[in-house]
This record gives sequence, C-alpha cells and structure tokens, in this order.
Amino acid sequence: MKSQIMYVLLMFLLSISSSNKISDTSVPTITSSAHITPSESKLENSKSLAMEAYKRVLQNKIEFYSTETKKKVYLNDFLTNNGIYGTTSKINRFAVLDMDGDRIPEVVLGLTVDENPNFVEVLHYMNGEVYGYFFGNDQIRFLKTDGTFRWLSGGLTYNGYGKLRFHTNFCEIDDLAYHESSATDESSTTFAIAYYINNKLVTIDSYNAFVKEEEAKRDVTWYEFSQENISTVTSKTR
Repeated sequence: MKSQIMYVLLMFLLSISSSNKISDTSVPTITSSAHITPSESKLENSKSLAMEAYKRVLQNKIEFYSTETKKKVYLNDFLTNNGIYGTTSKINRFAVLDMDGDRIPEVVLGLTVDENPNFVEVLHYMNGEVYGYFFGNDQIRFLKTDGTFRWLSGGLTYNGYGKLRFHTNFCEIDDLAYHESSATDESSTTFAIAYYINNKLVTIDSYNAFVKEEEAKRDVTWYEFSQENISTVTSKTR
C-alpha cells in the first residue's frame, strides 16, 4: 500500500513538472523591438518627399527656386542662362548629404565653366519646394559627410571652416573656426594672426587641434552627374 501511495505521488509530481514545461513554452516571449514614433514617421516622409523632388529637379522635370536669381527655373535653363555671371556652366559631379543637421539631405552640385571647378549650387528642400543656393568654389571646399567644409577668402590671410544655415531667400555660413591676419604697423610689413573657434579668440594650439580633427573627418562621396547615378543615389538615400 505504501509503495502504491509513493507511486501515485511520484506520478503526480511528474505531471506537474510536465505541465510547467508545456506552459513555459506556450507563453509568448516579450522582446523589445524598434518602433517608429510619429516624429520619426514624419521625418522619413519628409526625407522621401525631398529625395523625390531632388530627383525630378535633376532630371529637369520640375523647377526649383533660385535664391540668386529670385525666380523659379529649370536646371538646364539655370546652367545655360542663369544671369549671374553671364556664363554657361556644366554639372560635373554631385553629392547627397545632410548639410545643416536636420536629418534631411541636401544635394550639392559641382559646377564647371570651361572645365574649371568655379561654382557650387546647393539644393535644399523646404516648405514643399526645392531651393537653390549659389556659391563660389572657394566658399565650399573639402566637404565632409557631416556638412562641414573649408572656406577661403583672401588666400592665406582669412580662411576657416563652416557649416550652412538655410533661409527661404538666402543661406549663411556659420563660422566654426577661422583665422585672420592684420597689419601691426602702417607699413604693413608685419602681420599678426588671430585664431577663433565659435567666434572666441583661442591659441594657435587650440586652433591647430580643431583643424586636425576637422581634416580627419570622412570626405563626402562625389558621384559623376549621370541619369543612372541620379536614380540610384536618390533612391538609396531615402
């Protein structure tokens, strides 16, 4: 009788253990998963709209607003008759990157005149339209993937590093760091050089450290201007 009771008790314990195992495998496992918030969804939608608009501008299918000429114009017309310097220019390369840190890319066009890299046109998507901003080649040089670049003015006497800030009718360069020379006497034979970071006077060592960090950044990828590259690059950037 005792052995029978022990047998029944053992079977009961085994039944509970088996039930627990089945229960464990049948309970859904809660795992964390990435989800898109409303703000992220809005951002992705704006990014997609921007890239589609850039693509159509580059394919000469829609106009963009030139802040230099103050009118809407097709890209081909802008290149052949932009009314700025009375020159005909050609696009030899383009890049796609976020220039101002809002997570929506801009398109940067390298323009040449007589095969020389003279100008840069930056396309920026805002308020459902594409705006174009015109720069001399020396104003945007050595462009990095984070949108920072080097600018030159007056050769070695005044140059620095900056980032763009867009407005509806114009675009300004925020100076991240720069240096400038000034004469120390009336004969202009002796010059003093002042160094600035975020518009604050700094030592040459601090400035050189900034320059070293800036030059170590990854250069932006430039693409040959072709219909195939336009379709490929604008699609993969979305």
